[in-house]
Amino acid sequence: MATKVGILPKTMPSPETAETLTRGVRPFKATYKGQSITVDLPGYNAQDDSEGVHVGNDMSVVDRTLRALKENVDGI
Repeated sequence: MATKVGILPKTMPSPETAETLTRGVRPFKATYKGQSITVDLPGYNAQDDSEGVHVGNDMSVVDRTLRALKENVDGI
């Protein structure tokens, strides 16, 4: 059964520091057995990129990237 994805707010307070985090993307380097790919990872980020919170499907881009790296490296 499909579920409806809601519209996420532009900002949220950090669960640890209460600092305002802003929705956006930042580079994330996924590595598997020495092979790396950098992807744009969505999430809520601090102004200085020291903290990030990922919700919903945010991590799916990393999951797909790691799967592709594994297939490439291991030949699966």
